[in-house]
Order: sequence, then C-alpha cells, then structure tokens
Amino acid sequence: MRLSMEWISDYIKLKEDETGIVNKIKQHTTNVETVDEIAKGVKKVKVGKILKTEGHPDADRLQVCTVDVGEEEPIIIVTNDLSIKPGHTVPVAVDGAVLKDNFKIKSRKMRGVFSQGMFCSLEEFELEENAHGVYKINEDVKPGTDFLEYFKINDKVIEIEVFANRPDLLSYVGVAKELETINAGTDFKLPEYTKLEKTDVFPIKLETTDCNRYTAAIMTDIKIGPSPIWLVRRLASAGIRSINNIVDITNYVMLETGHPVHAFDMDLIGNQIVVKKGEKGTKVLLLDEKKYELNGTETLITDGEKILALGGVMGGELSGINENTKRILLEVAHFDPVNTRKTSKYHKLQTDASFRFERGVDPNDAEFVMGRLVKLISELANGKSDGKMVDVYPNIIEPKTIKARYEYIKDRLGVEISKEEVEKIYDSFEFKYQTTEFGWVVTVPTNRHDLSIEIDIVEEVGRIYGYHNIESSFPETVMKAGTKGAVVSFKDEVSNIVRSTGYNEIMTYSFMNIEKMWMEKSEIKLLNPLSAEYEYMRPLVSYGVLESISYNFRNQNRDVKFFEIANVYSKDESLESKIKETLHLSIGATGRENPDDFTDKREVSYYTLKGAVDTLFKELNIIPEYKRVEIEGMSYSQTAEIFVDKEKVGFIGLVDKDYAKKFYGIKAPVYIGELDLSKLFELKVPLTKENKNYEYPAIKREYSFIVPIKVAFSEIEEIINKSGKIIEKISIFDIYKGKNMDEDKISITITITYRASDRTLTDEDVNRVENKMLKKLNNIEVSLRER
Repeated sequence: MRLSMEWISDYIKLKEDETGIVNKIKQHTTNVETVDEIAKGVKKVKVGKILKTEGHPDADRLQVCTVDVGEEEPIIIVTNDLSIKPGHTVPVAVDGAVLKDNFKIKSRKMRGVFSQGMFCSLEEFELEENAHGVYKINEDVKPGTDFLEYFKINDKVIEIEVFANRPDLLSYVGVAKELETINAGTDFKLPEYTKLEKTDVFPIKLETTDCNRYTAAIMTDIKIGPSPIWLVRRLASAGIRSINNIVDITNYVMLETGHPVHAFDMDLIGNQIVVKKGEKGTKVLLLDEKKYELNGTETLITDGEKILALGGVMGGELSGINENTKRILLEVAHFDPVNTRKTSKYHKLQTDASFRFERGVDPNDAEFVMGRLVKLISELANGKSDGKMVDVYPNIIEPKTIKARYEYIKDRLGVEISKEEVEKIYDSFEFKYQTTEFGWVVTVPTNRHDLSIEIDIVEEVGRIYGYHNIESSFPETVMKAGTKGAVVSFKDEVSNIVRSTGYNEIMTYSFMNIEKMWMEKSEIKLLNPLSAEYEYMRPLVSYGVLESISYNFRNQNRDVKFFEIANVYSKDESLESKIKETLHLSIGATGRENPDDFTDKREVSYYTLKGAVDTLFKELNIIPEYKRVEIEGMSYSQTAEIFVDKEKVGFIGLVDKDYAKKFYGIKAPVYIGELDLSKLFELKVPLTKENKNYEYPAIKREYSFIVPIKVAFSEIEEIINKSGKIIEKISIFDIYKGKNMDEDKISITITITYRASDRTLTDEDVNRVENKMLKKLNNIEVSLRER
C-alpha cells in the first residue's frame, strides 16, 4: 500500500515527519518497503496560458506558441503537440527549469525558431508512465503561478507491507486511524460524505449467499470529463492511471475507504439488478477487453439477462462508463472472500477489487462509502442525486465479542501493564468493552477480521504498548536432553549400512507422473499439483531412484550406485487422513562395479545389489529368503521377491531393457530393489553375545554345484539351511556359464561356514551334515562338480 503524506493529511494531523512515521510503523504495525519523493529535484515549472498558436515555418509537425507565464512579455515555445490551442492552460518548464532525472531546460533554436522552454506532461512529474501529450490544466489558475507548489506536486510516498490479516490497512482511512492509535498523529476524522435515505429506489435481488449485502444509488446529469489535477496526482501516487472523472472517483473511494465500488451506465443495463451464480461454459467480456469462460461458481452481477460484472473482481465491458454516459448506477457490495479468491485464481485475474475482497472488507461501512461516492460525483462530475439508496442486507454481520482476561494479557506479554493502560489502548482502537471480574468483554468492529480469539487481543495490546518497551529475557524452562526416536535411529542405521557398501544417498520428490509408474500405480492424486508431471504421490521410492540414475546416465555419468530412504503413500480408509505413509528403502545401480579401479572390468550385476541387501540383513540380524518372481517391467531370470518369516518385505532385480530405454533412456543394464523398512523395523533382532556364536571356531568349506537354470538359488539355500543347525552362513563365491557347460545348466560356487554354539566342531560333525545336504540337493538335480 502506497501512502501519500499529502493525501493522508486530509484525515489526520501528523505529529511526525516521514522518518518518524516510518519508525512508528515499523515498531508497531508492519514493515516499510520504500520511501519515495515525487518530483524530486524538479523546479521552475510555471502555469502558462496559450495566447496564440501558428504553424512552424520549416516543420509541419511542429507549432509555435505564444505563452503568458506571468512575466512582462509572453514567451515563445515550440511544441510537437498539435492539440494545443489558444486558451489552454498548461504547465511550462521555463528557461533554467529542471525536470525528472535531472533533465535541464534551456532556451534554444528548434528548426530555426527560438524556443524559451518546454510544455510538460504529467510524465515529467512522475505522475504518469507513458503520457500521450501535454497536460491541460482544467482549474482556473493565474498564469505565472508556481505549478509545483499550487498543485502540491512535490510529495513523499511511503510504501508499507500489508499482510493478509490486516485488510484495514488497504485504505487511507484505515492507515490514518492506525497512525493515531500508534501516536503518530492526532485528530483523526472521516472525510465528508452525503447521508442517504434507504428506500426501494431500484429493484435488487440476491440469489446467492456469496453476496450478503448489495447497496445501490442512482445519479443523473453526469458530465464525463478529465479529473482535476489533485485527483490525478493522488491516484498516480498509488500507481493508478487517470481514465475519466467517474472511473477516477470510484478508484479514489476504493483507496480512501478500502471498499471496492463500481459504476454502471444505466442506459446500458436493464431495470433491475440480480446477483446470482454463473452457468458453466457461459462467456463474459470484461473491462480488460478479454472474454472469460465461467466454471459455474462465480458470483455474477446481472440485470436478469445480461452479465454486467464478475462480482468482486471486475466490471463488464458492455455496461461500463463511456464518454456518452449521463446516468449511472453506483454499487457498494460485500462479496464472500473465499468465493472471490477462487474466482480470481481460476481466471488468473487479480484486480485491486479482488485483492481487497479476498482479504475481507467491512460489510457495515456501505452507507459511508456510498455517501462518499455521491458527494465526490456531485462535486466533480455535476452528478445529481435524489438522496436515496437501496440496501439489501438479509443477514446482518454483527461485531464479534471476545473475552479478554487481564491476568492472561499480563502473563502472555510478560510485563506488568495496568488496567488503565489496557483500556486506553482499547479506546485508541475505538473498541467497545465491558469491565468484568476477570477483565473485559471486548466488542471488535467488523473492519477487523483478524481479531477473533483472546490471544488476538493480547497481540493488539502488545504491539500498541510496544514490544520494544518489553525487556528481553531468556524464557524460564526446564531443559531436557533430546534423543532420537527408535524409528529415526533405525533409519540412520540403515543409511549408514547401505553407504558402507558403496552407495550414495539421494533425495527425490514425493510426487511424480502416473504415466511413468510401470510397476505399482498410485491411487493418490494431488488437488493442487505443481504441474502435470507431479500429480500423484509415489507408491514406490524406486521410481525416483531410477529417474536420478537416468539423469546421470544422460549426462555421461554412467557408473552409478544410488539409494534413497523415504515414505511411500497408499490409501487406507481406516485412518483419519485416509492416507498411509510407509518408510521404504530403494537401491539402484548401473555401470561398472568399481569405476575408480581401471583394472576392475566387472559390471554391476544382480549379485551386486543382492550383496548390499544381504549386508543390510546381516547387520540387522535378519534371515531373508529370495524367491524368483515375475514382475511387469523386470527380467524374470534376474528378479526375486524377498521374504522374512514368510512375509514379503521387498524385491530386487534387473529392469527389463525395453522398459529401461522407454521410460528412462538407459541403454545399459540397470538394477533396482525396494525394501519395506517399516516391516524390517519390526522384524530386526538386536545382536547379543548369545546369538553372535563367536565363542567357538568355525569351519569353512567351498562347493561347486552344477545347477539347472530352472532351479532357483532360494531352493538350494533352503535345503542347505535345513540340513543342520551348525550351518551359520552361505555365501556365493562364483557363477559360471559357458564353455564345457550345458546350455540349461549353470555352475555356482559357494562357501558354507559351519559353527556350533556349544563346542568346537570336528570333521565328522561337518561330514554328517554335508552328506545329508548333498543327498537332498541331488533330489532337485543339483550335483557336486568339485570341492
């Protein structure tokens, strides 16, 4: 909100200069963005009257003007503005004048004719951005008058930050009242307005609750024309360009009162106003000369047939004020903030009106706002009023009452403040209050939507008292040492284990494109996604890991080992939120096994991933079981589901090469795995001295088996583990398929660690278990190659 110091002085007698006001606002109210000076450094601009004009002897697009600037002799000025006529009064920068950006005016010849100055547009005084010609002064001012001083062009403008909870500061009246409250000014007064009688002067129908008050008044004999310079100047200080006197007055009253208003040309509308909901698909042409297609939730101002305005946002082009307007219907209404915000956002159309209605305007100031409109139009546009207005207000919005306890105020602020001081602050706000045994019952006016509970009253008392007046001190509290929760500690443990196997941890978005979910699809769609690429919450972390591998692959980093620990999301009707979050680990790899060692030519394989997962299970003291499985998009020969105590906890495998290329542009083998850490957290077994079994020595033996391809290693592993209690660990040492090997067979070399928990093993103990194991393996056509 930009505040002209000259303008705000209409409502309050300032006690401070702009520096003092800025300090007070910062201490008590809000942030100050900038302090600007309009027409800074501009000087020697006079009011001039055109006595005579004639064409330039050497230029068709120039004319020579004789101008009275209050001196003994008229001066000559050459201009390219051919609209200048004798009798016009204009601002003249005479010889020696300085305009904006330190532009200096000197007498000089222009195409052979001596010019003694320059006519000015409002652009020279920073009151317009792109002026279309010399400004014509409408007021009767004596030639030679100091233009800057007479029209109060020089001004200081303070721009304040207005937060969404303080819409009362979006008006000059509201800011002036605030300045009085924070002791930056005195003698606050409302501007003069015309008091109107309420009658049924014009039919109004409200067919939607999103407009809970609508007032209207009729004015006739309107004369459309330019606005006086004081009005143009004040609108310019707020960043609003002058249009014509009626439009300028509606903008001026909005800035002055904070309540957006509108004016309709009565000759362009029907004989009634009907406020109702729009119909989906209907198109409406607004004042910005654009057509908008309605979605059916908008509040429309109509005459029963034609759409006149998009309520709370913008007026319609077909009912707007134009140069032929003679009769107008004035509107002061109150629209629902939520509906206005939705309409504005849906149509991507934020206006000064919607900005205020979204934050909430005072529903009970309509008589004052309408009266102010009528008064200004009468004075500046020759408007005639019958002194009547229509007011349709079916459900009156009453001021709120809030219980404020004296002891609570003192406790929250941490300072001893007297009851008299608190009541003085209430009085400065013009809050009505009743004294009670505990404190007060405060009645809050309807222009303060931000005040609804007791702590809001405490905040108001605190900021007016001045937080800078409250001595700073450390809070008195009992400090306790913080600790990590069990789940967080488990997550950190898993992260450390996986990192130790050579994988780098990454973080990816929790939402993604459902078109790239080729395994498990998401059921949870975001209501307000960042884009179509991020519409759904992820059901698997693996999608994000694969996207990261793809990004690296496309940028020539093709030796990648990544993992991520994060939540996945699924529907669960038993929960209050209906959404279940589960902690998962995803691990992925592609490229060379050890890119830093040029002698190591090995590529990442299924067993690379399995080795990292097995390390994790070992550290968590969990015994996994791997079972070959068919998953869409995964290679059947190198994909397995992982079970613990017969409960599925995840999968690992090779991504099908067609899927890897189609979805991620990866033209090399890429492996991915995912584990449900929430389940593993429940299944893990803490390592103790009893289950480590390190008290007695182990015996290790290697076996090389010929294995049919149809036999899953999990079957072999299950048989070995069931062969005896002294089997501690099974490790794959080598896998071979090639020369001297049948096409349907593969050679797997493993190491088995034998250990007893109660004695030192002998060869006879191991041989008994070994013979039993080999016999059972022969039953599934797994034979011993060599040992």
